[in-house]
Amino acid sequence: MIPRDAASARVVTTQHRITLGGKRFAYRAIVSELPMPGADGAPVAVGVSYAYVAEPVQGGAKRPVLFVFNGGPGASSSPLHMQAFGPRRMVSSGDAARLEDNRFTLLDIADLVFIDPVGTGASMPIKGKDASAYFGVGGDARGVAAMIEHWLAVNGRAGAPVLLVGESYGTSRALAILNETMKAKKPLPDGVVLLSLSIGDSDGPVVSDAVLFPTLAAVAWYHDAIDRGGRSVADWYDAALRFAQTDYAAALMQGPALPPAEKRRVAARMAQFTGLPTTMIEAKDLRLDRRDFMLGLLSAKGLRTGQLDGRATRAIADSKLRPPFDDPSMSLGSGTANGIETYLRQELGYSVPSAYRSLNLGINFKWNWDKDYGGSYRAMSFAPYLKAAMDAEPSLKMFAAGGYYDITTPVYAGQFAVEQHGVPADRVAFHRYAAGHSAFEDEAALKALSADLHRFVADVVAGR
Repeated sequence: MIPRDAASARVVTTQHRITLGGKRFAYRAIVSELPMPGADGAPVAVGVSYAYVAEPVQGGAKRPVLFVFNGGPGASSSPLHMQAFGPRRMVSSGDAARLEDNRFTLLDIADLVFIDPVGTGASMPIKGKDASAYFGVGGDARGVAAMIEHWLAVNGRAGAPVLLVGESYGTSRALAILNETMKAKKPLPDGVVLLSLSIGDSDGPVVSDAVLFPTLAAVAWYHDAIDRGGRSVADWYDAALRFAQTDYAAALMQGPALPPAEKRRVAARMAQFTGLPTTMIEAKDLRLDRRDFMLGLLSAKGLRTGQLDGRATRAIADSKLRPPFDDPSMSLGSGTANGIETYLRQELGYSVPSAYRSLNLGINFKWNWDKDYGGSYRAMSFAPYLKAAMDAEPSLKMFAAGGYYDITTPVYAGQFAVEQHGVPADRVAFHRYAAGHSAFEDEAALKALSADLHRFVADVVAGR
């Protein structure tokens, strides 16, 4: 639903140029505020989006629009906006960060709209108003969908190819938007891009252990904690995946009934892949807990690995925070908030009304896992919405990607969920990168991801 006060939305527009592929490229930046309604229709919050549109619009009605958001819940769009796909990229340089033209941007093939869901970034509740209806699976999805619908309408892009791009919890949001769109009997997007999938269906005994195992093997490979035998991380991961799908899954399914000799054999094979002691694996009944692995892999060196990115390390003795905040690969986003505010003010002419919230943990802690969506994080299952949307829209395609070293959302977990629900394999593309949870933080992975997405977007438009 487009909010009734949409006409009063504030819009700031600026003109820019960027060099892409050796050519100068003109574009228009549009920062849009949209009043977000409460139950009575009166505004309770303001939703903010940041759009980049080719000047003049290239490709006419076929020029696609990508709507991009991160996850959390409680994360702003700033990581994908300022570190991955926007026309300007914030690059770390020592303790500081600098802005530069982003040669990996997707602006040369599509117009881009980055969305801060209510409660994140610059999209804040109105003082004295209750915006909690947006702090849950369904309300959040409907709110972002309303921002998308409004943007397309006021910018004359109704009918353009539309793709949703979400990362981490943003993948859940993207599929929830498909569900809410179908319930509202409105047009579905042409494509979905899911990065570091977190869409459920990979919890519980057997499945959770099996889908995690190849990632643990990849992290062990990176730290040279095993005998690589000259194999690449891709080959090592694939071998671990085949083992997880066969011998390992079969052993887990037998539980206490597994014969001792078979338990020893499987544990020995697991040790070869992960570098953990066979005795420890047997004592754990073949079930490797994330934390046991992160603290145990490099314990002889006094180190632990990261969880969002298993390549990161920190001295075990240095950790003073409780999990998951003790993760050496975790960034809470506060260090980049000032840089984002400066960019918005100086380059886009937009002053954030209050402090930019890169990550709002308050929302995360009180998130409403709607009973319509399972009622809890562990019970959620979003892949069926993708399957239903693909059944309803035969041209809808999906791009999925993850990092080999992401222990938080193992790359095979999302693939398993999609495959188990019968999503048409010929309309799905899976990609893996030598990266952690946020592939764009690794420049080599970002380069590959950008190239793969360029091909995917072109394919979606061609098949429309």
